[in-house]
Amino acid sequence: MPRTAAADRVTRPSRLTVRLRLTLTYAALFTIAGSVMLVLIYTFMRYVPTYAITSIRATAGTGSATRLESATPTDGPGDAATYRPAEGLTSADGGAALVVSDQGDILNTLLVWSLIVLIVLAGVSAWAGWILAGRLLRPLQEINRAAQRAAAGSLDHRVALAGPRDEITDLSDTVDHMLERLERSFQAHQRFAANASHELRTPLATTQAMLDVAAQDEHLGEATFRDLVARLRDTNTRSIRTVEAILDLADLGHAELGAAEVGLDEIVADAVAAVSAAAVARGLRCTTDLEECSVLGDAGMLQHLCGNLVQNAVRHNVDGGFVHVSLARAGTPAGAVVLRVENSGAHLPAEVVARLTEPFYRVGGRVVGGAERSRGLGLAIVESIVEVHGAELRLAARPSGGLVVTVTFPARGADAAVGSAGQRAGTTRSPRAHTKKPASVNAP
Repeated sequence: MPRTAAADRVTRPSRLTVRLRLTLTYAALFTIAGSVMLVLIYTFMRYVPTYAITSIRATAGTGSATRLESATPTDGPGDAATYRPAEGLTSADGGAALVVSDQGDILNTLLVWSLIVLIVLAGVSAWAGWILAGRLLRPLQEINRAAQRAAAGSLDHRVALAGPRDEITDLSDTVDHMLERLERSFQAHQRFAANASHELRTPLATTQAMLDVAAQDEHLGEATFRDLVARLRDTNTRSIRTVEAILDLADLGHAELGAAEVGLDEIVADAVAAVSAAAVARGLRCTTDLEECSVLGDAGMLQHLCGNLVQNAVRHNVDGGFVHVSLARAGTPAGAVVLRVENSGAHLPAEVVARLTEPFYRVGGRVVGGAERSRGLGLAIVESIVEVHGAELRLAARPSGGLVVTVTFPARGADAAVGSAGQRAGTTRSPRAHTKKPASVNAP
């Protein structure tokens, strides 16, 4: 049975806090460095200098001064003379003086006082390390509190750490960016669930109302019955298409992308030909400017992408308007491939354009009636396909009305290698994975 995070937290063995470990590390390093320095100095003072020490004797002088005189030498073995240390030496103020009469006294004094100073400084370094560690770890406490609030469901909190750029501020900015994307994705999920429920409930309620009316009609004629069946079929068809679009949108977030060379110009030409009849019926002028271009990707997804873009350009247009589709490779023959779909239509404010890729989002002037009415999922599906292919989607409102949609596929080479969805460098997962990357939007 898998263990829960709470159980792991309870049974996790206790250890010293990071602050205490840093403090002990600072103190240990200082003590080790001081000990090495002490050993080196003691070794140097013991073996390098040549000592010629003369004992001295203090005699009473005039006033409070003390006069120091050399002690009388005593003969020793050999030619060298030795000196006996004077006893009862006093300093100028009458206190006991520190007597150093030979090499051993010097080395012992050096060792004792060096150890005393080392102990004192080790304690001071531990205290300073505790203060310093607390100041260094304080931003991590802020990040931890933000993560705890996010785990509790509050995604509106930001660390917003101030100060110079370093590893901790980079971590803070990364956490803030993650929280921002999580909040945006969570809100998109909530809107998606609410809109999907509304989209599916409306036709069901309409069907229920038509059936109730028919059930109360005791003299239901054949013509009325056939009209009822036709309306029920139309409502059911729209519901099926909505469900299929929702499933397509969900599947794109977890689909494996087939990496193959696909002739994008042929796919775009087929998509334009498929809507030619609808364009002629509305008096739309359709023009194309297609270069022979191929991209690395999945043919089925790219057909869906091009079909949705061209259908949207025809559907969300004005009678007598235009649709222009262009395809070109930027720069060198191995450069990026740019697909651009421009259409006339109603004027779209920048805030409206920014939401066009949200599932089920529709505004007045972009909804047509009948069985082919907009479900508000076309651009959401397009964005997911673009993300899977590591491409870039840009939406821009035309100043005179209408929309310009630009899809830029990556250049061939290291950045053009396409693997599983969401596993490429620079490719983001779909909104189902909580890391949706919004389309770029340009306002006029």
